[in-house]
Amino acid sequence: MSCWIRLGIEPTKDNEAIRGAYRARLPQHHPETDPEGFQALREAYEIALRFAREEEPEADAPADTELNASDQLLSGFEALLNDSARRFAPAAWQVFIFELDQVPLEVLDEVCWPLLRELLDAGPISHVCARLLAQRMGWASRMLDLDFENARHVDEFLQRIEEADPFDTSLMSEWPVVAQLETLWFLRTLNHLHRNASLDDYRYFANLHTCVPLPPDDGLLRRLAIQFSQVGIASKGFLEIINEQHQLAPMDVDWLYLLACQRSALGMEELALQAWVRLWREHQHPKAADWLLALCARHQPQRLPLLIQAFDRLENFRDWSDDLGDVTQEYGSPSQRPETLGRWFRARQLELHDIADAFVEWRISGDELPLLASLIVASDDPRLQTLYQYAWALHRGDVPLLQQIMEAPQASDILEQLVLEGFKYQADQQICWLTQAPIPLALKAFLASNSAQPVLEPVLQKGEPLALCLLWMRRLRAYDARSLARLDEAFGLGKQGALLDGLKLLAQLAGQGMLLPAIDGRCDVWEWHRQALYLLATLDQPVRWLGAQSAHCVDSMNVEREHPLARLQPLLCRLNREQGSASGLLGWLQAADPVHAMLARQLLSAQEALDSARLLSNDRLFECMRSDIKAFDDDLLGRMLLGGVLYHDPLLDAQQRKYLLDRITEVVNPQDWFDGFRHGLIKGEPPHPPSALLEEEGINSDAFGLAVDVLKGLVRYGSAGVPRQKMLLRMQRAKDNPENGLGLRFAFSALLSWSERLLQAKSDIRPTPASAFWRLGSRLGRGAFIWQVIGAVLITPLAALLSGTPLAGIIVMLLGAAFLLGAILRRLHDMGRGIPTLLIIAVLSPVLPFLPLILFGFPGDTLPNRYGVPPDSVGEDTLPGGLQATLRRLNG
Repeated sequence: MSCWIRLGIEPTKDNEAIRGAYRARLPQHHPETDPEGFQALREAYEIALRFAREEEPEADAPADTELNASDQLLSGFEALLNDSARRFAPAAWQVFIFELDQVPLEVLDEVCWPLLRELLDAGPISHVCARLLAQRMGWASRMLDLDFENARHVDEFLQRIEEADPFDTSLMSEWPVVAQLETLWFLRTLNHLHRNASLDDYRYFANLHTCVPLPPDDGLLRRLAIQFSQVGIASKGFLEIINEQHQLAPMDVDWLYLLACQRSALGMEELALQAWVRLWREHQHPKAADWLLALCARHQPQRLPLLIQAFDRLENFRDWSDDLGDVTQEYGSPSQRPETLGRWFRARQLELHDIADAFVEWRISGDELPLLASLIVASDDPRLQTLYQYAWALHRGDVPLLQQIMEAPQASDILEQLVLEGFKYQADQQICWLTQAPIPLALKAFLASNSAQPVLEPVLQKGEPLALCLLWMRRLRAYDARSLARLDEAFGLGKQGALLDGLKLLAQLAGQGMLLPAIDGRCDVWEWHRQALYLLATLDQPVRWLGAQSAHCVDSMNVEREHPLARLQPLLCRLNREQGSASGLLGWLQAADPVHAMLARQLLSAQEALDSARLLSNDRLFECMRSDIKAFDDDLLGRMLLGGVLYHDPLLDAQQRKYLLDRITEVVNPQDWFDGFRHGLIKGEPPHPPSALLEEEGINSDAFGLAVDVLKGLVRYGSAGVPRQKMLLRMQRAKDNPENGLGLRFAFSALLSWSERLLQAKSDIRPTPASAFWRLGSRLGRGAFIWQVIGAVLITPLAALLSGTPLAGIIVMLLGAAFLLGAILRRLHDMGRGIPTLLIIAVLSPVLPFLPLILFGFPGDTLPNRYGVPPDSVGEDTLPGGLQATLRRLNG
């Protein structure tokens, strides 16, 4: 290609035009991004300048000596730039500068700016060489001779050549031009990226496939070893350089860091681990923490949260001001470094399991319950569980538990060693804060004061001091009743949010006269915490907690008799033993027990009431309904029926009935039948709503009608209105049917509970002996009935014949008939029937003489009924597990 085509101009002998074309094309072929294009453009430029000089005609007049000197200097400078052996050699530039010293000042003035233009257009050059020429020509002091734009470019150039060369450029004087340009461009680009770009950009460029020679410059090689190691580019040659420098300065943290980086890049994991561990232990180097965390995530991911916690080191501050409001009170108190929070979020993205995942979630969201479930149950990896117990104790444990961390034995695994070292550092710092810092000491003095009305420093009730007080109170410890009362009075525990939920529960227990036992020297500290955590979690979130923890966890606890958990342990153990879980707990809780009552308040919900294994008492059903009233919005008619059942139950007081009456009357319906139904419901005589309308609303009319009939019977007849066993079974099926609305199912639950209460009153009575024929209100079993009938039929006629007189015979026959009628009535009682059925039998007997014999074939009720307990139930529990459990067994 012609040089003129490359420059984009017509052939000319005008040097300025050639230079202008070269400068115009130069931005398109930057030497650092397009070295080949730049080289071609430079060659075209030099050829065009030679052509212009060769074509210039010789002047007829004698040449001007000064002009010849200027041209000679410029030509000599061009020759210097074009000579690869001298272009980058400072000595060659010194020779040229010596030539400049030999010419008159007028010549220097003439070539001053042309030399600079040549230098600007020369492409990659040695900054050392350029500085020699710039200092000799004094360009920095002569920029006032230039216009603003040119002065700005000159100033930028002068600033650029002040930067050091990547290496001694004279070392490549013997190299080809292409190698010189490529190497200088490559190394300068690396320096630029190292100073001004990210490490990722540097790594990307350095890893591009290229082959450039490197001069034997020790400083350059060390610098490249540093940069490549920093960005993680592996090189055994650079490793040797870094290792040599580290041996010369073994205490220099920078060389140790580079050695660790280079070993890591080369895959020397064991050797790298040694360097990184030393960097962390001696210098707490943040890169060491990152590398060790990455190693742990690859090989021991379940221990990653432990290592994150161990690396959360704050300044070990131990010099607090006596002023409780001073900012130094914040130092040394339990807190978290910002980078630790970022590490938690990164760990959350990994596939951690079980206790590790629960710990990370706790540190991010504050949800502690899943972690506690993993901490207190027996684990397949007890060592890992112990470490997580230590990690939890750093946030929630008091001095006795933190002291256990300080006494933990050394580990053999290096990562576990780092975990324990970090934990012990933090535990020591927190023990110091708890035992020496002014705010914890002020709180202890406040609680220990013998004054009847101790005064808490006002500064502790607001701002940062208040936050530190809450952190102190959040740690689990044993309090006496006076201390809990003082904390509640001073801080209003109920107003402090979820942070102090455990302390609030302890205060409530203390109000009922129940306290956690003190921690003494004979106490297993972790077992004390285990039992306390189980109790508080059960009282705080029973549904989640009992579903998350092992069914046998509470069984293994040796709970002291005075411990509040002892009120729940037997019941939980029984449920776990009988059904494998503690579901349906609400129905078993006793309202008279304060711990049971606290737990019941947390379980009051519509779903919990339906899931209860035992029928709830109607006053507790009322509380479930009131606490979760919105759940009944889809079954308002059923809710009305429920309100009516509870309204008529004598167990509820006047205030509760008023609430129920309001709930009944607030439901409106424009249909004609509705007002009559509502008024009848309030009176205890509700009519049956139209079946078609109920079915249109998606309500089972048969089930609804059954509930209405049972309610009317209970209201009208009291204990005599208890439904027969057949109806009880139907009621239980309707209550358990999920297709029925919530309100209707609750209404059946209330009716069954009412019936159970009446039946249990009967179950306290011993069975009536079969021989007590005069007790007509009792029950008679089928076997005894058969023998009594046979005996009466055989004995009565014989006794009448032997009586001696007709009158006596008639009396004997009447007594026999009365005996048979009494036996029939008692047998009907055993079947849940009464006098109406007896009258029917009596009326039909003349027509069907053998009708009473059908009583031989029907079994009696297996449950207590309105006439008492089953005849053959001596010494037995007639309702094992309660009425609901019994009915469910009978229903199959």
